[in-house]
Amino acid sequence: MHLKQELENRGFVYQYSDEKVFDIYNKWWEIFYIWFDPSADSLHLWNFCWIMLAINLMKYWNKCYFLSWWATWMIWDPGGKDSERSFLDEQTLANNTKAISKQLQHIVDHVAQISGKQMEFDFVNNYDFYKDMNFLSFLREVGKYMTVNQMMAKETVKKRIEDPDKSISYTEFSYMLLQGYDFYNLFAEKWIKLQIWWSDQWGNLVTWVELIRKKTDKEAYVITLPLLVDSTGRKFWKSEWNAIWLDKNKNSPYFVYQYFINTADSDIERFLKILTLLSFEEISKIVEQHNQAPEQRYWQRQLAKNVIKTIFGDEDADQCEKIAEILFGKEDKLELLKNMSETDLNALYRETWGAEVQSWENNILDLCVEAGLSSSKWEAKKLIGEWWLSLNENKIVDLNFTTSQKDFISSKVCLLRKGKKIFKLIIKK
Repeated sequence: MHLKQELENRGFVYQYSDEKVFDIYNKWWEIFYIWFDPSADSLHLWNFCWIMLAINLMKYWNKCYFLSWWATWMIWDPGGKDSERSFLDEQTLANNTKAISKQLQHIVDHVAQISGKQMEFDFVNNYDFYKDMNFLSFLREVGKYMTVNQMMAKETVKKRIEDPDKSISYTEFSYMLLQGYDFYNLFAEKWIKLQIWWSDQWGNLVTWVELIRKKTDKEAYVITLPLLVDSTGRKFWKSEWNAIWLDKNKNSPYFVYQYFINTADSDIERFLKILTLLSFEEISKIVEQHNQAPEQRYWQRQLAKNVIKTIFGDEDADQCEKIAEILFGKEDKLELLKNMSETDLNALYRETWGAEVQSWENNILDLCVEAGLSSSKWEAKKLIGEWWLSLNENKIVDLNFTTSQKDFISSKVCLLRKGKKIFKLIIKK
């Protein structure tokens, strides 16, 4: 399939500066770049969209440069903010860049493992472009070619200037010059002809293409992808609380997995095309199987599994499926618990906010309170009286019930359940 057709069919293409860019990058062995900002020590699902666009270009044997906006984040972008942002110190930027580069390395490695294709990529830091450049050189190299008229015409800048309650410093105003020089430098030094980014940066992107044309009399290109929202208009990469991170230390793989399990049917086919490596034929088969029994949420499970495999790896994807089966499946939960590794049990413990006990012998009322299933013994008695409490999927009806070693699967764990869906894994220390 031609590159343009694949990218459009997957929903990646929103705008492009010249259609011939697709023929150029369809022929293989070209280089493109995409940037990330080291404002935090992890990327999130928003970034995962452009990572997948980059991967689809790499599938055609093109090389990707991941550019760290180290220098840019020392001043940052006026867009979308009402006031100046806080500067980040160099050590924080260094740590964040290192962490994100490692994260990107893992994701591309997972992709290579899944696809069986070697993905060619490298990292570059834009701080290296500026550290030895003085102010006069910067003005001659960049400032001369970009007019104040162009810069003030940007909507994000205009809002900050026109509103009397807001302002913009020269430092933030010069942000566009840095971005433009990044592209020019990569074009001149590494012959990188293409930048890919979000559609909300279109005005800046074409300005940088024009900068390259003015300085070199040669052609560069940009492709933008649409801002991805779900069927309700909500940014898909956010949970009810905050951004969803690609770092398992910030939110667990299962948290990400469950986010996709809850995706609306109307969004799934689109997300499968953008966020997975599945072929169009495989996606069609998933859709067909899902439609036979929609209540089983088959395509949600396929989407969740494939996204987790790409971000975190096979082991975490398998672990997420095991946890989901324990909490929501119809399989024999006790048999599943018997076969879970120590790592899987610890993950299930974290997801259920479980409890540790010192002894096999525990009064059921005390255990309910300790596990957080009830706030008091009186409330625990009420749960038992209404048949709302189960241990290892057996109803508890005796208020004086006390656990013993036989209640702990493999002498290690037992499973408390309140109602239909609230589980607590109990671990014997």
